[in-house]
Parts: sequence; C-alpha cells; structure tokens
Amino acid sequence: MEFNFIATTFRYKEDDLIEELRELFYEFGDLSADIRTTNIDGLVLGLSSKDPVEFIFFLRKKLKDVPWEIRYLLRLIPIEKVVLTDILKIKDVSIELMKKIPNNESFKIFIEKRHTNLKKIDIINELGNFISTKVDLTNPTWILLIEVIGKFTGVSVIKNNIIFSSMIEKRSFE
Repeated sequence: MEFNFIATTFRYKEDDLIEELRELFYEFGDLSADIRTTNIDGLVLGLSSKDPVEFIFFLRKKLKDVPWEIRYLLRLIPIEKVVLTDILKIKDVSIELMKKIPNNESFKIFIEKRHTNLKKIDIINELGNFISTKVDLTNPTWILLIEVIGKFTGVSVIKNNIIFSSMIEKRSFE
C-alpha cells in the first residue's frame, strides 16, 4: 500500500472528506490525488504527486482566507516512507529519516497505532539504542512520527509545526 498522507475526519464523514480533499488538491494543482477510505472510522489515506508538507501550508492559508471551504478535514499528516508493520523495518526507516535532524536540535517520538498488537514501548525501546539525538518531550524541534495502521506503517521526520489540525489552526486565528 502506498500513501504519502493520512487525513482524519468525523466518524462516517469519510466520503465527504474525500470529496473535500479532491477539490482542495485540484485547486493546489494535483489533478489526480488518490484518496481512499480505510477500515478505520474517520481515517483516509492518500497519495499525491505534490509534496504534502507544501499542501499543509496551502491548507493553512485556505483556512485563514476561506475557512468554510474546510469543513470535514480535521488533521492532515504527511508521510515520508511506508513499510510493513514490523519493528525492525520501522527501526531501519526511522534511523534513515532521522539523519536529516541536525546534531544540535531535539526531537520526540510520536506514535499512533491502530489495528495492531504492537506496543508503543517496544518500538521506543527498539529505537532508543540507535538514536543519539537529544530528546525533548515538551518542545522538540522535530518529531519522529510513526503511524501504525494495521499491517502498514507510515513514518516521517517532520518539523514540530507541520502536522495540520484544523481545530488548532482555527483557534490560532482568534
């Protein structure tokens, strides 16, 4: 399964979200974004030819200028790599992606898991022996994001402010 972003919405509003995202991606310049439902309520996966991080900046501007055009999108999470849900594969891709974090900057691990028996602590323990970057749980510069969705796991190393949350964004405008 290939995807480079995860989007969330209200339960049973997945089809509305897909339509909304298709329109937003079309306006952003991606006429063929592939967005599909999952077997998890409120969660859709997508593959865009455009950079999802750039799309997040587009969404922020859109939300500020015409907030009524974003009704169903709650969060949009960029994904850099997708691997099978295997702790060693997750470790390998995490270590590879963490190389872009400068030595003097901090990070935290953020794990969301759905439809898996894998434990967060097992992932963290597996990674801990191989990562020497400074950890900051309250105000990190970077986030190692691990999204376990059944038999597939999306991994990203992103700046702390990159995940799009329409609720948080709307509050910041007030």
